[in-house]
Amino acid sequence: MPAAFLPRTVLALAASAAVALGAGCGDDGASGSSGPDPAAALPATAPLYVEAQVSPGGDLADNVKAVSRKLLGTEDVGQKVVGLIDDQLGERGASYEKDIAPWLGQRAGVALTALGGRDADGVAAIVSKDDDKAKAYIDARPQTEQREYRGVAYRVKAADDEAAAIIDHTVLFGTEAGVKSAIDATKGNALADAKAFKEARDAIGTDGLGFFYMDPGRTFAAALGAASRAGASQAQMLQGALTGTGLRSIAGRLDVASDALRADVAVLGAKRQTPAGGDAAAAAAAVPADAWLSVGVGDVGAYVQNALKGLGRSGASSGIDPAVLLQQLKAGFGVDVQQDFLSWMGDAAFFVRGTKPDTVGGGLIVHSKDPAASRRAIGTIDGLLTTFDVAHGPLRGVAGAEGLEVHLSGVDRPIDIAAKDDRFVVAFGEDALRAALGGGAQLGQSPAFTQAAGLLGGPKPSLFLNTPSAVALLGAFAGSAPGFRNATPTLDALGPLVAGGEDRDGVTHAEVAIAVR
Repeated sequence: MPAAFLPRTVLALAASAAVALGAGCGDDGASGSSGPDPAAALPATAPLYVEAQVSPGGDLADNVKAVSRKLLGTEDVGQKVVGLIDDQLGERGASYEKDIAPWLGQRAGVALTALGGRDADGVAAIVSKDDDKAKAYIDARPQTEQREYRGVAYRVKAADDEAAAIIDHTVLFGTEAGVKSAIDATKGNALADAKAFKEARDAIGTDGLGFFYMDPGRTFAAALGAASRAGASQAQMLQGALTGTGLRSIAGRLDVASDALRADVAVLGAKRQTPAGGDAAAAAAAVPADAWLSVGVGDVGAYVQNALKGLGRSGASSGIDPAVLLQQLKAGFGVDVQQDFLSWMGDAAFFVRGTKPDTVGGGLIVHSKDPAASRRAIGTIDGLLTTFDVAHGPLRGVAGAEGLEVHLSGVDRPIDIAAKDDRFVVAFGEDALRAALGGGAQLGQSPAFTQAAGLLGGPKPSLFLNTPSAVALLGAFAGSAPGFRNATPTLDALGPLVAGGEDRDGVTHAEVAIAVR
């Protein structure tokens, strides 16, 4: 990839959002509304696009300041970034305050326009609030010459394939081919007018700090054109699988509140790959209350069966047939995966607990649709362990449960497998099995979980990470490492993280949020 795709100037402008936090560069208006649309100066054929509020205003600017101070532990974030920018610009006598701030508008977008072997073409479109000052900055760049394309003058540094132009109150920086494609877009067929792009923006909104868009079909087509023959074959297989899903685009938005960071990712056009049903959020909330990580999956049996069918369809050309593999497993070991396991598996959750190396543990909890069948599965597992000569014995000390203790070489604690009532559990660590089999407080009742769940805009969380507990465990292993010590102030500012998904108006949304303390 040539250096011009992300030249030093564009890197500096990408960092200017942080400048606005502490240097007072944001305007006073509401975010997301000032100046022209950067996507209106970028080609509709761009497979990847990222947009940011480089000079946020109003509540967004206040929120970004508040979060930045908590994470970075300084009241002077902007000036620190300005210093970094000036270090890059100083070699030719330029500075942020003198040469960039006077014309920098509120929004900027960066697009990948083409791939070619190891190189790529791309262009950044940055809104200008003063075209004369922006032109003066571009003209002052050393070792450049003026050229013209479709009636638009631009400057290029041929040795580095760096080009720059101003058109319609938008400053363009990128490779020469990238800038030319942007000029073409302003004459017609701009990204902002593309149907899929407009659908993505409508689904996700652009009023946050950042926005991204990807057209998977164009991305794979670009990869096909750039890859070697072997790589192209793999990319073509992936593109074929992608076409079958109906996926049109993926878009995301980053929002900043005064006490949290939020991201919303929308998947447009994808066909549902798993049957409706199950409750991943309920499964995630039903693990032991002291768990610091919980990940729920709705109707895991149906999920796995559907995944196997999908693998069979996409793997036809490569000779991968899960059905044949399952038949071989049944013939060789007498295990019918469908009947012995998948048929009774409902919602499931994986959890981790403990913040010290000697107390860490966790497990997998599967809700059984057929308790009798899940108890029979213990016998099937017993037979497999015997066949493969894995040390194991009957489960001890858990009333009403049928199960096994598995002893692995080099592991000082057994792995417990148990079925009791409508729960099937695989657990590791002291008391993890008893906690997982139920009867005690559940994670969904804990203050950390309920408070974090409120950070999501719509869905209930199917993933929960109590970041402070995870950091405590990490510190027990890496607390003396210089990198960890340097990162500790930022890590200590992070609260719980949650994620969940839901369908809204025919679009699949995945939301992620993390508290900032």
